[in-house]
Amino acid sequence: MGWLAALAVVVVVALAGYAGWLWWRVLNQQKERETHNAAVLAETEADLEHSMAIIADSLLTGELNLSEGAIRLKVLLDHYHAPGGAQADYPAIYSLFLSTSNMPRGEARDAWPRAEIRRMDREREMLEVAAKDAVLDEAARLRQRFGVPSGREGLASARPVDAA
Repeated sequence: MGWLAALAVVVVVALAGYAGWLWWRVLNQQKERETHNAAVLAETEADLEHSMAIIADSLLTGELNLSEGAIRLKVLLDHYHAPGGAQADYPAIYSLFLSTSNMPRGEARDAWPRAEIRRMDREREMLEVAAKDAVLDEAARLRQRFGVPSGREGLASARPVDAA
């Protein structure tokens, strides 16, 4: 009977050891996952910051029209902040986005009649003129916040946005 008790103790100790080893592996996997997730999040934020810096710089150098820049920045800002969180910090970008978001872009634009496209282009241009100073101020703040992307250092002074 004593050997049966000894065998039971050995089995319990072996199972406890195995359970402890499994628990240790789960803890290590959680730590690795948290480290990996933090690295992915940091990389994603760095990519978003770089993209916003390029778009802001492109707006300021005149390479990108205001409504297209506002659309692109709004999407990036929503991914960078909680959705809508940047709206208070960059109201002109969001306002121009909202004003032009119903206008077709890309291939969808080709399906519209020419007269309607011209009407929408005039409307978009009027919205851009009204929002130009505020959007460019916000783009300058974004460029100041995220820096000038490498390779674009001299572009702002070489090709300034002409006054409208």
